[in-house]
Amino acid sequence: MRGLAVEIISIWQKTNVPGGAPGPFLDALIEQTLSDHPRLSHPDRALLRELVTGVLRWRGRLDYAIGQVSHQPVNKLHPLVLNLLRLTTYQLLFLDRIPASAAVNESVKLAKIHRLPPALIGFVNAAARKLATALPDLPLPDPEIEPVTALAVATSHPEWLAARWLERLGPEAAWKRAQANNLHPPLSIRVNTALISPATLQVVLQTEGIATESGRFSPVGLTICSLKQSPFNLPSYQRGLWLFQDEAAQLATLLLQPQPGHGILEIGAGRGGKTTHLAQLLRGKGRILAVDHSLERMAALNRSRQRLGLTGVDLLLTDATLSLPIQPEHRFDRILIDAPCSGLGVLRRHPELRWRRQPGDLDRFARLQAALLRQAAPYMRPGGLLLYITCTTEPEENESVMAAFLRSHPDFALHPGPVSDAPEITPFIDADGYFRTLPERHDLDGFFAALLAKER
Repeated sequence: MRGLAVEIISIWQKTNVPGGAPGPFLDALIEQTLSDHPRLSHPDRALLRELVTGVLRWRGRLDYAIGQVSHQPVNKLHPLVLNLLRLTTYQLLFLDRIPASAAVNESVKLAKIHRLPPALIGFVNAAARKLATALPDLPLPDPEIEPVTALAVATSHPEWLAARWLERLGPEAAWKRAQANNLHPPLSIRVNTALISPATLQVVLQTEGIATESGRFSPVGLTICSLKQSPFNLPSYQRGLWLFQDEAAQLATLLLQPQPGHGILEIGAGRGGKTTHLAQLLRGKGRILAVDHSLERMAALNRSRQRLGLTGVDLLLTDATLSLPIQPEHRFDRILIDAPCSGLGVLRRHPELRWRRQPGDLDRFARLQAALLRQAAPYMRPGGLLLYITCTTEPEENESVMAAFLRSHPDFALHPGPVSDAPEITPFIDADGYFRTLPERHDLDGFFAALLAKER
């Protein structure tokens, strides 16, 4: 497992250089590896996922520990040596069930398998043994003396983000947010209510050996309590009775209040989580035009739509920041913009994103978001609703984008009064009328949404 884990981590790092073109998501690399090794037992599969996501979740703290025992700066170490030591350190710090001797010996063994020079093998051996002796009592930076470094190291976030949150949120709130990002998110699923009710699905899953609880907020959500087999092999999944989706995403979609018969334009459809939810809500009456620029994501959306047995969805592969290939006179009752963003609200679910993002990304995404709004707005029917959604917590991509759009489009306004008949939505509407969920406050992914109405 450790060899596969190091391989996945190394591939992700090579293909996801900060400032460069985005490479594959970590989840995709893990799933591909598991697919390539079908005979792995469930415990081995779980350990592989734990090692890979754990190392990237805690990379900042691991590197700090390695730096305390290494005579070379961490950023000067051979990439494979560094990843072997990260793997060792993660096991020593967070996996009590793995003996320290096993963690050390496996790293040395892997160094030999990869035919590292003898000097580097000796370095891995010496550094790993020092770590086994020093951990877990290695002191961390003092928050009173080095507040930014202390937050960055203790919670494993890049220093620019730690500094940003300390300034914007204050110390107490910044620590709570960063700590929440390191918690494992619940396994939330959305019930395909076009085929089955949540209560009935719970019974079906129970017969498949899966215990669930009702969602805490979403009326169509369930939480899986434990999972000891591949969920994608379950008959209920293959029959299209459910899909994975955080409750925050489920709630955000409800804001749009789609009604049977509506025509809906969705920009940034991705793999179809919100597309298929909208299709459920239309109950087979109405049409959705789902737009995305990625052929791979469009293909995934189509597979998901087919598995769920949902109709009324048309796919359009195009760059929605440019002029849309839609008849100029066409108008939609609802528009959903699931905007590309920094993803800083979903770091607990995608821990690797913290190491890809840079400060300049916030303004870069804001420009993309403004372009999507600008291109979609002319297709809004008077009296219709436009929903803007991100999975980031940062105002440059949220409130600032909305303020700029509303200044340049006076025929749009933040939707007044109750935004939905669903009582589940109300607790998440702030004083400014925006929908907001936070991992540290709600144990949900960090989502932002603004519902705009176009004047008649």
